[in-house]
Amino acid sequence: MVTVDQIENSYFVSFNSMTKLNILNSKDVESQLLPLVSQSDSKLTLDFTGIKFIDSSGFETLLSLYKVAKTNESNLNLTNLSDELLELVKLVKLDTVFQLIQ
Repeated sequence: MVTVDQIENSYFVSFNSMTKLNILNSKDVESQLLPLVSQSDSKLTLDFTGIKFIDSSGFETLLSLYKVAKTNESNLNLTNLSDELLELVKLVKLDTVFQLIQ
């Protein structure tokens, strides 16, 4: 489902052939990534290349990861959001929560 590349305490996550982060896959993604943001001072970068849509379950997963990361003084970054996805993130006002790297 996801590929995780690690360099020391930094993790770069790619979504393999996924086009949506939704109710069908968000809990699996969350269970794979929670251990990474649970580590103190880790850095997790989610590469959204290929992801075209996120539903409420997907946003719930992202917020859950964010909360755990913040508790453990870890960083969670989102990168390579398409224009459509960036617009959706801004629509739900999560551009003020997540660090977006373009």
